[in-house]
Amino acid sequence: MKDFFNEIKVNKELRKGILLAGIGLGIFLGFRYLLPLVIPFLIAFILAGILRPAVDGLIRLIHCSEMAASVLILILVAGAGWLVSYCLLNGIWRQMENLVTYLPFYREQFLAGLNVCCNYIDIGLHLKSGASLLYATETLTGIFSDFRTALLPKVTNGTVNILKQAGSAILLLFIMVYSMLCMLKNYPRLLKGGAAGKWLQKIWGRTARLLLLYIKAEGSIALIQAGICSLGLWILGNPYFLLLGGFIAIVDALPVLGSGMMLIPWGLLRLLTGDVKMGIGVLLLYLLCTVNRQLLEPRLLGRHLGMSTLLTLFLMYVGYKLFGILGFLLGPVGFILGREIYLTLVKSIPEHHGEEPG
Repeated sequence: MKDFFNEIKVNKELRKGILLAGIGLGIFLGFRYLLPLVIPFLIAFILAGILRPAVDGLIRLIHCSEMAASVLILILVAGAGWLVSYCLLNGIWRQMENLVTYLPFYREQFLAGLNVCCNYIDIGLHLKSGASLLYATETLTGIFSDFRTALLPKVTNGTVNILKQAGSAILLLFIMVYSMLCMLKNYPRLLKGGAAGKWLQKIWGRTARLLLLYIKAEGSIALIQAGICSLGLWILGNPYFLLLGGFIAIVDALPVLGSGMMLIPWGLLRLLTGDVKMGIGVLLLYLLCTVNRQLLEPRLLGRHLGMSTLLTLFLMYVGYKLFGILGFLLGPVGFILGREIYLTLVKSIPEHHGEEPG
């Protein structure tokens, strides 16, 4: 790389621009074409890096081999993950069953609330009685009809595809777990060996720390928001606090949408239908979620990653446009990875023609 830049008589800024464009193109092509091929090994590598300190600690504690410590840590993590998942999914499943049972009742409640809201609109806009309700009913009927028409084929095809891919998923899971076990045992040695290993170690050291901080930050915010929503809905007496709390936290993590997409209309509808306690409670819950996110994001993301909320939003949007839903994660991750590669490689560009890099 030194000889290449020394042979090209361009100024330092242009060299950096070429390098930056090359890194951006490389990351885009890597995410687009290479990532689907190596994703089980990449996940295994990341998880191995996260779990390796626990393996080292266990080795020091019980003086066992690396393989034994790696197997034991994997068993403990898998067992804890299964237990937490079972408890949460069991609670959510029961709430979903209850929701389906009482769906006709909630439908009647919704229609009654819609009728009250439409009456206010008719009076406020001096419309004929029932005009707003008729328009809203026809609109909602059309939306649900279109949704059902578009959704059913996708659900059917998706179910068939899931069944077809079940064998592949099991194979991928086995490859990922086995790869993670091997990487856990040999993780320090994976980052060593030759110039490529030193270069990888230099970039991966800081990049891995920043990526881990980003994943931890977003995960922590999502978990805290889910906990706040679930606890708040439980206090308000909602029987589906786990189901709705988790769903609101997912919507809250999406750019632009946020928890207000659900909580504001819900709270206003409750106020208009006379359920003042629930309405005020839901709106206060929205306020709490908003304040909590505004306090946590700059603290967890901006301070450690050098990424403002606006920049994170922009990167998530660009990632979504390029890679779909997965782009919400790949956008910020690509930025962090590209920045660290750039900062590492730019040091190898000589200041002047013929100058050796430091």
